[in-house]
Amino acid sequence: MRPDAKVDLGVIQVHKNVIADICTAAIQDVEGVTIARNETLDGVLGTFGVRNNSGVDVQVDPAGQVSVVVKVNVRYGLNLAETSRHVQDVVMTAIEKMADINLRDVDVNIQGIERG
Repeated sequence: MRPDAKVDLGVIQVHKNVIADICTAAIQDVEGVTIARNETLDGVLGTFGVRNNSGVDVQVDPAGQVSVVVKVNVRYGLNLAETSRHVQDVVMTAIEKMADINLRDVDVNIQGIERG
């Protein structure tokens, strides 16, 4: 096939839950950081077979730009600013690599500090 010939195969759509799953998996690799979950909500929805990522909120604006808000707990003793920047980098890299989506924002919301 000629390099200048393009074939349109259709549209690829990525559900917001998939983006949330990628974020969750990426954050699990960051030492000292865990996703802050709403255990009650996750448990209730889980009994009905619905998977919920309560610690990750994916928003798409009318222009199609994607923003992510992650709620995390950080281990005591870690620098919060450095850790938050690292989480932002890890999430952005994972989404770009796996879904080829350039995120507008990655907001990190530290919900608590974990000891031990």
